[in-house]
Amino acid sequence: QGVEVQTDYVPLLNSLAVYGWQLTCVLPTPIVKTNREGNLSTKQIVFLQRPSLPQKAKKKESKVNNL
Repeated sequence: QGVEVQTDYVPLLNSLAVYGWQLTCVLPTPIVKTNREGNLSTKQIVFLQRPSLPQKAKKKESKVNNL
């Protein structure tokens, strides 16, 4: 009540998106810190995933077929 939560994942997501990473889940932790101004901060665990690339799968299949 009366608390505003601010998060900014945009810079992180933009920097990883070019490599195919996508945000899948954010888990809050019980770790809470207070700074000098009295603002609270929490640590969060961020889960990312990157879809498999079809080209690599094709290369592996061709190697298996050549054996």
